[in-house]
Amino acid sequence: MDIIVKAKNCEVAPRVKEEAIQRVQHATRFFDRLLGVEVLFSEEHNPRIAAPAAVEVTARTKGHHIRAEGSGSDHRGAVDIAVGRFERQLARYKARLVDRSRGRDRHASTAAATGAPPAATTTAPAAEPDDGWPRPQIVRTKRFELAGMVPDDAALQLELLGHDFFLFTNAASGICSVVYRRRDGQLGLIEGVPAGGSLGDLSG
Repeated sequence: MDIIVKAKNCEVAPRVKEEAIQRVQHATRFFDRLLGVEVLFSEEHNPRIAAPAAVEVTARTKGHHIRAEGSGSDHRGAVDIAVGRFERQLARYKARLVDRSRGRDRHASTAAATGAPPAATTTAPAAEPDDGWPRPQIVRTKRFELAGMVPDDAALQLELLGHDFFLFTNAASGICSVVYRRRDGQLGLIEGVPAGGSLGDLSG
């Protein structure tokens, strides 16, 4: 497995880079699903920032990315934090794969036994915007290729990246969809539909 080390806006001592590689190798020694890992060092040149040194560890698997970040007063400390979080993300990924596999088996068995159709959803009324508040401006645009995957895989990817939402193309329908974290800690799914189509529950 390749481990690529990069630096952005900073100089990193060779010894610190080597330590980072060794830590990542140790963290991934029992995990054979990884296709590659990138370690990105960066630094904020702002005296007001207490932890200017940052390290981001990103691993690629087949269809997923696992990412963890850490920051500190120096890069060695940031490596400790980032790799520690990375190890926990790997453990979480393994657990989610096992849980998802068992859940699919239980769901298939229940559906086959009962023959019950999926539960129907209701339409929630759209909230009217409050004109008394200033409109936020779009200050940044990001473009990326939408990966084709099933919602369960998208939910797993959201967890592994630590994001609040994840945009993807539903592999079954070809529809652009979003999985997002709800206020209650659970996950929600928004699916696009053609104009005039039936809308599901978009509340929460």
